Amino acid sequence: MKILFHTIAIEPERWTPKRVSRPLTEILGPVAAAGFRELEIYEPHLGVEATSSAIRETLQANGQMPVILSSYLNLNPAITTDGEAEEGIEQIARRADFYGFRKVRLFAGSKLQPDDQAGIVGFVERVRRMADRMPRTEILLETHDGSLADDSRAVVAAMEQIQRHNVGLLFQPTLFTDREAILEQFRLQRPHIRHLHLQNRNRDLSFACMADGIVPWRELFAMGAASCDATLEFVPVAICGVEDFNLEASLAQAVSEVESVRAMLA
Repeated sequence: MKILFHTIAIEPERWTPKRVSRPLTEILGPVAAAGFRELEIYEPHLGVEATSSAIRETLQANGQMPVILSSYLNLNPAITTDGEAEEGIEQIARRADFYGFRKVRLFAGSKLQPDDQAGIVGFVERVRRMADRMPRTEILLETHDGSLADDSRAVVAAMEQIQRHNVGLLFQPTLFTDREAILEQFRLQRPHIRHLHLQNRNRDLSFACMADGIVPWRELFAMGAASCDATLEFVPVAICGVEDFNLEASLAQAVSEVESVRAMLA
């Protein structure tokens, strides 16, 4: 298993309107020094322009590979028009070509209801268009709550309709507080899962270290998750406001968390 590092893990503004606290060019060096060379990049870290020579040059100087673009383009027809979706797909394609992203992560239709059949048809068609526009790039639909993935069977049915070789699922639990539901979700979706987002939670949904939370990662690895690559998405010490954020401590915990996952895989 390759374990990538997600730049969202060290972004304390991730859930605020600002979204970014420091330029990506400032944080890539410390991330590389911590040993993280293969990355999933939080889309707001790339800025508003489709491409940035400064970012690409910094990645190259640090010997870092931008593997996954973690995009927030919403392909739910109730949220974006056809024109907005096409424009977003084109921007992602330009970014993938410019930076060398091999994969793009999208939500499985943010706010798309599992019983919205017309919406699902439109979503499926948009994913197909994106996959056809970017045939050498893998499109990963994340099983994030608040999307079609709220119904595990509905997202599997959508995958069966999409029928594109370069489209798969990026697994994370949709119900963090239900161990059996997590295991059942994985069993059902396993044929379509190509990547994992590594994080763990306590029963109150606060973030936990990988070895300590509710998500039974060791069991999931034994069930086949170990054959997928993964991304370390969040570290508990970094879930705080800008004034309390400590980059050095966050990266140190990220290194420890990767070691914990490696121990589970052994």
